[in-house]
Amino acid sequence: MTKKYYFQDKSQNIISEDQLIGKKMDDIEPFLFDYQLQKLHTIERIYILKKTFFGIFKTRLYLYLSEDIVYNYAIQKT
Repeated sequence: MTKKYYFQDKSQNIISEDQLIGKKMDDIEPFLFDYQLQKLHTIERIYILKKTFFGIFKTRLYLYLSEDIVYNYAIQKT
């Protein structure tokens, strides 16, 4: 069983990682405000969710976009 990620905006609304698909970036950016944006591109965005061991290891959220709508995502530890 893998850990499920949840994201919270400033109004304390919560969405889970599986609710990201089908949403516009404008709608989910408030939930990702506290995370460092590593890559900004029209078809992909990468956010750093967590850093460990002095920043050497990172957990990243990869969002794949089509016309600014999330069609897939991945969370990877590297």
